Amino acid sequence: RVGRIVQDLLAFSRRSKPHQRTNVNFNAIVSTTVNLIGHKLKLMNVEMDLRLDEALPLIHCDASQMQQVLINLIMNGAEATQGRPAAKVTVSSAVAPSGTDLVLEIHDTGEGIRPEHIEKLFTPFFTTKGEGKGVGLGLAVVYGIVKDHNGDIDVESKPDVGTTFRVVLPIGSEEVPNKQTAAG
Repeated sequence: RVGRIVQDLLAFSRRSKPHQRTNVNFNAIVSTTVNLIGHKLKLMNVEMDLRLDEALPLIHCDASQMQQVLINLIMNGAEATQGRPAAKVTVSSAVAPSGTDLVLEIHDTGEGIRPEHIEKLFTPFFTTKGEGKGVGLGLAVVYGIVKDHNGDIDVESKPDVGTTFRVVLPIGSEEVPNKQTAAG
């Protein structure tokens, strides 16, 4: 537990600009992440449902940071559904109607988030989890990563129905300037 808290604190404090951005297949990041945590989800009796748009273009992002976003959001959803009938987390990816953004949604069939907690969700050290179960840094880290990628995140929740986190990231590649051109 102490190790995880320290890891979360370090991740939160290091929220610098992503320096390993490349053009990546976002669905591959989702699949890899789900494979990594799939066993844990099975142990929690949580069903995983992937609805990935196969025509998704490459996304310019830091893959390891996006994996951290996915792990935090999926595991939060799994914890919210654990012990409930039909416990399920659905991850979907699609191109926004504008064609300029990727829309990632993580939906759970959990208990939902009380309306008074919604506005505090991304605040560091705010948690609704029980004693010893969270330090309130996961969503703050997620928020920082998404904002550093010029994206946006929001949440919709209905008590006893579930919660949906929606992450919107710009599509497209960034040209890395030639060092000689930049210097000259």
